[in-house]
Amino acid sequence: MENYGIKNFTTLGIEGKIKEKPEDFIVEEILDDKKVCEIGYSLKEKIKDFFSNKRREHVHFTLVKKNWTVHRAISKISNQVRVSRKRFGFAGTKDKKAITSQRMSVWNVKIEDLKKVKLKDLFLKNFEYSNKRISLGDLYGNRFTITIRNAKNVDKVKNAEKLFEAGIKNYFGPQRFGTLRCVNKEIGKKIILGHFQDAVKIFITETGDSYTKEREFAKDNWEDWDKILKHWPKKLGPEAAILNYLLKYPTDYANAFRKLHKNLRRMFVHSFQSYVFNRVLSEMEKPPEKIPLVGYKTNLEGECGDLIKKILDEENVKLEDFEIIRMPELASKGMDRESMLYPEDFKILKKKSNLLKIQFILKKGAYATNVLMKLGVER
Repeated sequence: MENYGIKNFTTLGIEGKIKEKPEDFIVEEILDDKKVCEIGYSLKEKIKDFFSNKRREHVHFTLVKKNWTVHRAISKISNQVRVSRKRFGFAGTKDKKAITSQRMSVWNVKIEDLKKVKLKDLFLKNFEYSNKRISLGDLYGNRFTITIRNAKNVDKVKNAEKLFEAGIKNYFGPQRFGTLRCVNKEIGKKIILGHFQDAVKIFITETGDSYTKEREFAKDNWEDWDKILKHWPKKLGPEAAILNYLLKYPTDYANAFRKLHKNLRRMFVHSFQSYVFNRVLSEMEKPPEKIPLVGYKTNLEGECGDLIKKILDEENVKLEDFEIIRMPELASKGMDRESMLYPEDFKILKKKSNLLKIQFILKKGAYATNVLMKLGVER
């Protein structure tokens, strides 16, 4: 927990594991009008089409997928209907190792063409024409139905409802920091400080996943880009893109790092901001309604400001560093984030000696990881 900036964290001690099967983790998006994009709990559910009387520019549809990331799904769907991925819009990303449903939009594509999409463990349904693109944040939240296996203290779940009504601290969970290689916040810190060689080196050489041998080889032969590339696995494409750039421009680490998608680079910066947020929240017994997610315009007055200043001093980071002069597209002025999380409509769907099935709703921007951590369950 301390790697994520979380201290003195207590749980209900239910323990157990999730995601042994994708069916153990079901995520159904809830739209702004509170309508649930129901999966139907079957990947063979009959498709229902809703046509408007007038042709409009966008088609809205529900995407149901199993073991897919939303970005890979869009890539494959766009290939089949032969349009750019940029035409697709969605309100939020969903877990990969899960069964998920969400509303999506696509510009200037016929419903008839979308109905022809054939992909394993993925289908489209409930089509309708619209004049509006679905964009990030266009949702109320998500409904989670989670099966917890190998639980040791099932009966303790009876305490969860009162706990959730009172609220739990809205920490950023492991996925923000990297579940296999907990390096995101360190890379983010190096970016904020403008130390791009260090950021690149951590990204390529730090171990923790299944590529320890290759990463250690790169560390031992650092700056011999040709030699590293000859031993580099094809599956690690983002790292390979950086290495190929460095083969041509051996010392241009900033532009080499730009070979990563801007959203990925921004995620590293967000990870360091999340670490600071978690540390501030950990040290406050009764936090205010909102806590700053630190940036160059963050107000350092009051108790939150004092804690942020203390943590940044320990990290040798200044507020103005978040302007990221050498990579200004990642600059962050900061924002406020809710300090507490209130799961809604919590239900115990099944309870056995070592198995729990629960359901709850979270508003957008909140993570099921927080709820699971509080229950004491491994992700």
